[in-house]
Amino acid sequence: MSAMILNMELAFRQLEFVSEEVFSAASSSLPSPRPATPVEAEDVDALASDIFDIIQRYSQHLPPDTGDPSPEGSGLQGRPFFMDRIKQQLEKRQAIRMILPAFPWKSINRVDKVTGILPDLGEELALCRLNQLCEDIKTVYPLGGIVVIANDGLVFDDVVGISDEHTWAYSEGLMDMARDKGFNNIQLLRPMEIMGLTGGASLDKELYMSLAQECRNELMAHYGRTETEVREMMKDDPDTLLTYLGFVRFLDADLRFSPVTTAAKDTSRRQYKKKVKQVAIMMMIRAESFTKVLQAMCPDYVRLSIHQSRGLVKISVPLIVQGSGEFPRSPWHSCVAISVDGSYSTVHSQTVRESHNLIQKDGRGYYYREKSELWDWEDEEITFQPEYPNRIVVRPANDELWDKKVLTVEQRENLEALRKIHIKGEVEILGFANYGMD
Repeated sequence: MSAMILNMELAFRQLEFVSEEVFSAASSSLPSPRPATPVEAEDVDALASDIFDIIQRYSQHLPPDTGDPSPEGSGLQGRPFFMDRIKQQLEKRQAIRMILPAFPWKSINRVDKVTGILPDLGEELALCRLNQLCEDIKTVYPLGGIVVIANDGLVFDDVVGISDEHTWAYSEGLMDMARDKGFNNIQLLRPMEIMGLTGGASLDKELYMSLAQECRNELMAHYGRTETEVREMMKDDPDTLLTYLGFVRFLDADLRFSPVTTAAKDTSRRQYKKKVKQVAIMMMIRAESFTKVLQAMCPDYVRLSIHQSRGLVKISVPLIVQGSGEFPRSPWHSCVAISVDGSYSTVHSQTVRESHNLIQKDGRGYYYREKSELWDWEDEEITFQPEYPNRIVVRPANDELWDKKVLTVEQRENLEALRKIHIKGEVEILGFANYGMD
């Protein structure tokens, strides 16, 4: 036990070192770089309040006594709790650390819900939003923030019938996406890195696969919750119960495509639903055990969550802002559908196949786009590229056509019409030889 804890502490010391490197440029802009000098108490209180207000603007929570989501960022009940966390970090003169266990793997249901095993526009928008949260903190605190994403797929992929290999591929895709987009405010860590099982070695696929089962065994041996504990937590804490019910909902659709329910599917709907609830409980046990690890290793981090809650001990952050205002599905259990007005919806693929076109990127499905003559052109030399938060960039499809591609009169008229309808964000038109000419 002591050796494992020592390894975990070493892993998080490495995390802190990397974090300081990321924010070294911001540190140099502080008016008085004296990290050993404590910030005045009144300054800490005021600054913590400003930082909390920024984080709260990204949140959406349930009110105390009803099941209806509150307006985005309003009525956060755990303000004193989170203020204490923020003040602890301000007193250390460090970037505001936030931790989010999420981004496990793509749903196993690639028939009705998602289009593949790799991250797509949903994950891209989600990472953009988390990165922007940290950038916004810089407007009041030069060191800004950092979101540590604890990729939790390995914790329970075996429970739902997803392979460790697919979990690895998904997390690698996320890391490539974050690197390519320059999301320097985000760090992605896998369970064996958080638990200090890599021995300081760089985590490649071979090492990951060799440590996968050991990681799950160590988690349950040293931090494992029992089913009795989890059921008591669900009984006493509405937020924990909400998470369980969310698991049941998505598993009901997913496990029809999983090998773990083969026997139950061959009997009756009743037996299948019983199996779904059994798997949901196993997921809760693993998830709460992993939460216990995170609580032990990063006690002063601000805890973010992708699940709806009352905002008592975790801040619920919608990863994608929907046009409807409803709390979104997670990107790994849905596809993004873009409407002509620029609004997003997190949908199951089966619901939009008739009304939207599946848009490809790098040879695979990336998002769905509402069918419209304003952007459904038979011209492969022009691309419509969605950008966070709701912007569309219209440009030549490759660099060789930059400033050479000529738009037809009809295309120019369609773009002007699109600009009027696309009210959720800007339509930016770049790189054409004749755009803007009379």
